Amino acid sequence: MKRGIAALAMAATAVAVLSAQEPTLDMVLGRASRYVTDYQQQLQGIVAEETYSQNVLRNVMGRAGSTVRPSLRRESRDLRSDVLMVKLGGEDWWLQFRDVFEVDRRAVRDRDQRLSKLFVEAKANARAQAESIQAESARYNIGPVTRTINIPILALMFFQNGASTVQFTRVKTDNLKKIDSLADRDAIWVVEFRESGPGTLVRGANRSDLPSRGRAWIDSTTGRVLRTEHVTDAKDLHATIQVTYRNEPGLNVLVPGEMR
Repeated sequence: MKRGIAALAMAATAVAVLSAQEPTLDMVLGRASRYVTDYQQQLQGIVAEETYSQNVLRNVMGRAGSTVRPSLRRESRDLRSDVLMVKLGGEDWWLQFRDVFEVDRRAVRDRDQRLSKLFVEAKANARAQAESIQAESARYNIGPVTRTINIPILALMFFQNGASTVQFTRVKTDNLKKIDSLADRDAIWVVEFRESGPGTLVRGANRSDLPSRGRAWIDSTTGRVLRTEHVTDAKDLHATIQVTYRNEPGLNVLVPGEMR
């Protein structure tokens, strides 16, 4: 009888050790993919308000006495916008749209919830109107580069099913500042992603491919994405976008807390 009890105890210990083993990369990616899918569903139709401060240093030519020499001039701009996650009709891709309504504390249009009306009411020409809003809002960005990729959730799209060709690698966990309260530190994985073409998520001039790379800090037990770093390189451009997520009362998913 004692031997039987011992055997049962050993079996229970073996099961406990097996269940405590770390998941595989494929398991963590699967959880992250399901999380992103649920994320999109939960935030559909929710309009959030964003405050966005931009600062740029420009090289300018200035005169000091009789000498003309280059100097740095700082420019800044504060935007307030409505942002909404949308899925255009008949497509698998979800995107986040920014609709600027205030620039440097001055209203640039009536705040009439037009994003919500446009997408929630699902008008037939939603894509054309969406692209028009994107272009209009992008013109308020300062700096020498026209851009529409500076949206918080873009890096999540690399983890959804149906994404373009992306390679994933687990790398050393680091920089848990601001996110260690969102998950068990030992459960946080850092997963590096690297995209190849054709058909990249970010496009350049004439819709040319611009492969992206980056990292995501993921709760390996749930798939929740806690932080992202998205990098896009072009011939004359290097862009890095870092996003830290936070809890929001009433939601089961994390929302962007800060984008840099």
